[in-house]
Amino acid sequence: MKETLISREELRSLHPVFRGKYGDKLIDLGIKISALHVPNEIYNRSKHLTGPDFCKDVLDKLEITRTVRNTEVLDEFRDRPFITVSNHPYGHVDGIAAIETVGSRVHNYKMMVNVILGLIDTMAENFITVNPMKYAEKNSITYAGIKESIAHVKAGFPLGFFAAGAVSNLIFKKGKLVIEDREWQPAVVKIIQKTKVPVIPMHISGHNSLSFYLSKIFGYKVRTLRLCHELYNKKGKEMVITLGNPIMPDMIASFKDNIPRLGQYLKEETYALGYK
Repeated sequence: MKETLISREELRSLHPVFRGKYGDKLIDLGIKISALHVPNEIYNRSKHLTGPDFCKDVLDKLEITRTVRNTEVLDEFRDRPFITVSNHPYGHVDGIAAIETVGSRVHNYKMMVNVILGLIDTMAENFITVNPMKYAEKNSITYAGIKESIAHVKAGFPLGFFAAGAVSNLIFKKGKLVIEDREWQPAVVKIIQKTKVPVIPMHISGHNSLSFYLSKIFGYKVRTLRLCHELYNKKGKEMVITLGNPIMPDMIASFKDNIPRLGQYLKEETYALGYK
Protein backbone atom coordinates (compact mmCIF):
# COMPACT_ATOMS: atom_id res chain seq x y z
CA MET A 1 0.00 0.00 0.00
CA LYS A 2 1.04 3.60 -0.47
CA GLU A 3 2.72 5.46 2.37
CA THR A 4 0.04 8.13 2.08
CA LEU A 5 -3.05 8.43 -0.10
CA ILE A 6 -2.21 11.76 -1.76
CA SER A 7 1.44 12.69 -1.36
CA ARG A 8 3.14 16.03 -1.89
CA GLU A 9 5.03 14.46 -4.80
CA GLU A 10 1.74 13.61 -6.51
CA LEU A 11 0.53 17.18 -6.02
CA ARG A 12 3.76 18.53 -7.50
CA SER A 13 3.18 16.43 -10.61
CA LEU A 14 -0.19 18.07 -11.24
CA HIS A 15 1.13 21.46 -12.37
CA PRO A 16 4.49 23.24 -12.86
CA VAL A 17 3.44 25.97 -10.41
CA PHE A 18 3.75 23.42 -7.59
CA ARG A 19 7.35 22.75 -8.60
CA GLY A 20 8.38 26.40 -8.69
CA LYS A 21 9.87 28.74 -6.11
CA TYR A 22 6.67 28.98 -4.11
CA GLY A 23 5.53 25.43 -4.82
CA ASP A 24 5.65 24.15 -1.25
CA LYS A 25 3.74 27.16 0.08
CA LEU A 26 1.08 26.72 -2.60
CA ILE A 27 0.79 23.03 -1.76
CA ASP A 28 0.38 23.87 1.94
CA LEU A 29 -2.33 26.38 1.06
CA GLY A 30 -4.06 23.90 -1.26
CA ILE A 31 -4.06 21.18 1.41
CA LYS A 32 -5.53 23.60 3.93
CA ILE A 33 -8.27 24.86 1.63
CA SER A 34 -9.24 21.43 0.30
CA ALA A 35 -8.71 19.53 3.58
CA LEU A 36 -6.66 16.88 1.77
CA HIS A 37 -5.20 15.87 5.13
CA VAL A 38 -8.60 14.38 6.01
CA PRO A 39 -8.64 11.53 3.43
CA ASN A 40 -4.94 10.94 4.15
CA GLU A 41 -5.70 10.46 7.86
CA ILE A 42 -8.63 8.15 7.09
CA TYR A 43 -6.55 6.12 4.63
CA ASN A 44 -3.62 5.74 7.01
CA ARG A 45 -5.82 4.30 9.77
CA SER A 46 -7.19 1.50 7.59
CA LYS A 47 -4.64 0.85 4.83
CA HIS A 48 -3.60 -2.49 6.36
CA LEU A 49 -6.87 -3.84 4.92
CA THR A 50 -8.24 -4.10 1.38
CA GLY A 51 -11.58 -4.37 -0.40
CA PRO A 52 -14.80 -4.60 1.65
CA ASP A 53 -12.75 -5.08 4.86
CA PHE A 54 -11.05 -1.74 4.26
CA CYS A 55 -14.44 -0.14 3.60
CA LYS A 56 -15.92 -1.51 6.82
CA ASP A 57 -12.95 -0.34 8.86
CA VAL A 58 -13.13 3.17 7.38
CA LEU A 59 -16.85 3.54 8.08
CA ASP A 60 -16.52 2.06 11.57
CA LYS A 61 -13.75 4.51 12.46
CA LEU A 62 -15.79 7.39 11.04
CA GLU A 63 -18.54 6.16 13.39
CA ILE A 64 -21.11 6.02 10.60
CA THR A 65 -23.91 3.59 11.42
CA ARG A 66 -25.08 1.53 8.43
CA THR A 67 -28.58 0.09 8.33
CA VAL A 68 -28.96 -2.18 5.29
CA ARG A 69 -32.41 -3.26 4.18
CA ASN A 70 -33.43 -6.19 1.98
CA THR A 71 -29.98 -7.79 1.74
CA GLU A 72 -31.68 -11.12 1.07
CA VAL A 73 -32.21 -9.98 -2.52
CA LEU A 74 -28.50 -10.65 -3.07
CA ASP A 75 -28.75 -14.28 -1.98
CA GLU A 76 -30.02 -15.49 -5.36
CA PHE A 77 -27.24 -13.62 -7.15
CA ARG A 78 -24.19 -15.01 -5.39
CA ASP A 79 -23.14 -16.81 -8.58
CA ARG A 80 -24.96 -14.73 -11.20
CA PRO A 81 -24.12 -11.41 -12.87
CA PHE A 82 -26.17 -8.33 -12.05
CA ILE A 83 -25.85 -4.55 -11.98
CA THR A 84 -26.58 -2.17 -9.10
CA VAL A 85 -27.64 1.43 -9.74
CA SER A 86 -27.42 3.92 -6.90
CA ASN A 87 -28.09 7.53 -6.13
CA HIS A 88 -25.04 9.57 -5.09
CA PRO A 89 -25.86 11.74 -2.04
CA TYR A 90 -22.47 12.03 -0.33
CA GLY A 91 -19.53 11.51 -2.68
CA HIS A 92 -16.60 9.33 -1.59
CA VAL A 93 -18.54 7.76 1.30
CA ASP A 94 -21.17 6.37 -1.11
CA GLY A 95 -18.64 4.24 -2.97
CA ILE A 96 -17.11 2.96 0.24
CA ALA A 97 -20.53 2.06 1.66
CA ALA A 98 -21.73 0.42 -1.57
CA ILE A 99 -18.66 -1.80 -1.80
CA GLU A 100 -18.99 -2.82 1.85
CA THR A 101 -22.69 -3.57 1.39
CA VAL A 102 -22.54 -5.56 -1.84
CA GLY A 103 -18.88 -6.59 -2.09
CA SER A 104 -18.97 -8.31 1.30
CA ARG A 105 -21.92 -10.46 0.18
CA VAL A 106 -21.11 -11.41 -3.43
CA HIS A 107 -17.89 -12.31 -5.22
CA ASN A 108 -15.91 -9.89 -7.42
CA TYR A 109 -18.26 -6.91 -7.21
CA LYS A 110 -16.79 -3.88 -8.96
CA MET A 111 -17.94 -0.29 -9.32
CA MET A 112 -17.18 2.19 -12.06
CA VAL A 113 -15.60 5.19 -10.30
CA ASN A 114 -13.83 8.38 -11.25
CA VAL A 115 -10.11 8.94 -10.86
CA ILE A 116 -10.46 10.68 -7.47
CA LEU A 117 -11.94 7.64 -5.72
CA GLY A 118 -9.64 5.50 -7.85
CA LEU A 119 -6.65 6.88 -5.92
CA ILE A 120 -7.56 4.56 -3.06
CA ASP A 121 -5.37 1.59 -3.96
CA THR A 122 -6.74 -0.46 -1.06
CA MET A 123 -10.05 -0.61 -2.96
CA ALA A 124 -8.54 -1.29 -6.40
CA GLU A 125 -9.88 -4.85 -6.51
CA ASN A 126 -13.40 -3.37 -6.51
CA PHE A 127 -12.82 -0.53 -9.00
CA ILE A 128 -13.13 0.08 -12.69
CA THR A 129 -11.56 3.53 -12.81
CA VAL A 130 -12.49 5.99 -15.53
CA ASN A 131 -10.46 9.15 -16.10
CA PRO A 132 -11.69 10.84 -19.30
CA MET A 133 -10.04 14.15 -18.41
CA LYS A 134 -6.42 12.99 -18.19
CA TYR A 135 -5.66 12.45 -21.85
CA ALA A 136 -6.42 14.19 -25.11
CA GLU A 137 -8.17 11.09 -26.42
CA LYS A 138 -11.07 11.55 -23.99
CA ASN A 139 -13.48 9.39 -25.93
CA SER A 140 -11.07 6.46 -26.10
CA ILE A 141 -10.48 6.56 -22.34
CA THR A 142 -14.21 6.61 -21.71
CA TYR A 143 -14.70 3.79 -24.20
CA ALA A 144 -12.04 1.73 -22.40
CA GLY A 145 -14.01 2.00 -19.15
CA ILE A 146 -17.23 1.02 -20.89
CA LYS A 147 -15.53 -1.93 -22.59
CA GLU A 148 -14.06 -3.16 -19.28
CA SER A 149 -17.44 -2.83 -17.55
CA ILE A 150 -19.26 -4.86 -20.18
CA ALA A 151 -16.52 -7.53 -20.16
CA HIS A 152 -16.77 -7.81 -16.36
CA VAL A 153 -20.51 -8.51 -16.52
CA LYS A 154 -20.19 -10.84 -19.52
CA ALA A 155 -17.65 -12.86 -17.50
CA GLY A 156 -20.41 -13.51 -14.97
CA PHE A 157 -19.60 -10.92 -12.28
CA PRO A 158 -21.61 -8.10 -10.64
CA LEU A 159 -21.08 -4.42 -11.41
CA GLY A 160 -22.19 -1.18 -9.76
CA PHE A 161 -22.87 2.34 -11.01
CA PHE A 162 -23.52 5.75 -9.59
CA ALA A 163 -25.49 6.44 -12.71
CA ALA A 164 -25.53 10.23 -12.35
CA GLY A 165 -21.73 10.34 -12.58
CA ALA A 166 -21.75 13.24 -10.09
CA VAL A 167 -22.75 13.95 -6.49
CA SER A 168 -26.37 14.92 -5.82
CA ASN A 169 -27.19 18.61 -5.74
CA LEU A 170 -29.70 20.97 -4.16
CA ILE A 171 -32.31 21.83 -6.80
CA PHE A 172 -35.79 23.30 -7.17
CA LYS A 173 -38.33 20.64 -8.11
CA LYS A 174 -42.08 21.05 -8.17
CA GLY A 175 -41.88 24.26 -6.18
CA LYS A 176 -39.57 23.08 -3.40
CA LEU A 177 -35.91 22.47 -2.68
CA VAL A 178 -34.80 18.87 -2.89
CA ILE A 179 -31.45 17.04 -2.92
CA GLU A 180 -31.31 14.80 -5.95
CA ASP A 181 -29.04 13.39 -8.65
CA ARG A 182 -28.81 15.06 -11.99
CA GLU A 183 -30.15 13.15 -15.00
CA TRP A 184 -28.63 9.67 -15.08
CA GLN A 185 -26.02 9.38 -17.80
CA PRO A 186 -26.93 7.76 -21.14
CA ALA A 187 -23.59 5.90 -21.33
CA VAL A 188 -24.42 4.01 -18.12
CA VAL A 189 -27.98 3.28 -19.24
CA LYS A 190 -26.68 1.92 -22.55
CA ILE A 191 -24.35 -0.48 -20.70
CA ILE A 192 -27.31 -1.70 -18.66
CA GLN A 193 -29.32 -2.23 -21.83
CA LYS A 194 -26.47 -3.99 -23.62
CA THR A 195 -25.52 -6.45 -20.84
CA LYS A 196 -29.08 -7.82 -20.44
CA VAL A 197 -28.72 -8.78 -16.79
CA PRO A 198 -30.95 -8.03 -13.77
CA VAL A 199 -30.60 -4.56 -12.25
CA ILE A 200 -30.85 -4.06 -8.49
CA PRO A 201 -31.63 -0.47 -7.46
CA MET A 202 -29.84 0.68 -4.29
CA HIS A 203 -30.88 3.82 -2.44
CA ILE A 204 -28.50 5.56 -0.03
CA SER A 205 -30.05 7.97 2.46
CA GLY A 206 -28.63 11.28 3.62
CA HIS A 207 -27.08 14.46 2.28
CA ASN A 208 -24.08 16.74 2.61
CA SER A 209 -23.90 20.04 4.49
CA LEU A 210 -25.60 23.22 3.28
CA SER A 211 -22.19 24.85 2.77
CA PHE A 212 -21.31 22.09 0.31
CA TYR A 213 -24.35 22.81 -1.86
CA LEU A 214 -23.85 26.57 -1.66
CA SER A 215 -20.25 26.16 -2.84
CA LYS A 216 -21.65 25.37 -6.29
CA ILE A 217 -21.81 29.11 -6.99
CA PHE A 218 -18.00 29.09 -7.16
CA GLY A 219 -17.96 26.28 -9.76
CA TYR A 220 -17.78 22.49 -9.75
CA LYS A 221 -14.03 22.45 -9.01
CA VAL A 222 -14.54 24.26 -5.70
CA ARG A 223 -17.46 21.99 -4.86
CA THR A 224 -15.30 18.92 -5.60
CA LEU A 225 -12.65 20.22 -3.21
CA ARG A 226 -15.34 20.59 -0.55
CA LEU A 227 -15.93 16.82 -0.59
CA CYS A 228 -12.94 16.24 1.69
CA HIS A 229 -14.51 18.55 4.29
CA GLU A 230 -17.64 16.39 4.12
CA LEU A 231 -15.93 13.22 5.37
CA TYR A 232 -15.66 13.99 9.08
CA ASN A 233 -19.04 15.69 9.46
CA LYS A 234 -20.77 12.33 8.94
CA LYS A 235 -19.48 11.12 12.31
CA GLY A 236 -22.21 9.56 14.41
CA LYS A 237 -24.81 9.65 11.63
CA GLU A 238 -26.88 6.78 10.27
CA MET A 239 -26.77 5.78 6.62
CA VAL A 240 -29.73 3.70 5.48
CA ILE A 241 -28.96 1.57 2.42
CA THR A 242 -32.01 -0.02 0.82
CA LEU A 243 -31.76 -2.67 -1.87
CA GLY A 244 -34.74 -3.01 -4.18
CA ASN A 245 -36.13 -6.04 -5.96
CA PRO A 246 -34.35 -6.87 -9.23
CA ILE A 247 -35.56 -5.28 -12.45
CA MET A 248 -35.40 -8.09 -14.95
CA PRO A 249 -33.92 -7.91 -18.49
CA ASP A 250 -37.30 -8.25 -20.20
CA MET A 251 -38.54 -5.12 -18.40
CA ILE A 252 -35.41 -3.23 -19.44
CA ALA A 253 -35.79 -4.46 -23.03
CA SER A 254 -39.34 -3.09 -23.15
CA PHE A 255 -37.94 0.45 -23.32
CA LYS A 256 -36.24 -0.44 -26.61
CA ASP A 257 -34.14 2.52 -27.81
CA ASN A 258 -35.67 5.08 -25.45
CA ILE A 259 -32.54 5.56 -23.34
CA PRO A 260 -33.72 8.77 -21.56
CA ARG A 261 -36.95 7.11 -20.46
CA LEU A 262 -35.15 3.99 -19.24
CA GLY A 263 -32.72 6.15 -17.30
CA GLN A 264 -35.59 8.07 -15.71
CA TYR A 265 -37.37 4.83 -14.84
CA LEU A 266 -34.30 3.37 -13.11
CA LYS A 267 -33.77 6.63 -11.22
CA GLU A 268 -37.41 6.73 -10.08
CA GLU A 269 -37.27 3.11 -8.94
CA THR A 270 -34.14 3.87 -6.92
CA TYR A 271 -35.50 7.01 -5.27
CA ALA A 272 -38.80 5.26 -4.46
CA LEU A 273 -36.84 3.00 -2.09
CA GLY A 274 -36.08 6.06 0.05
CA TYR A 275 -39.77 6.46 0.84
CA LYS A 276 -40.29 2.90 2.06
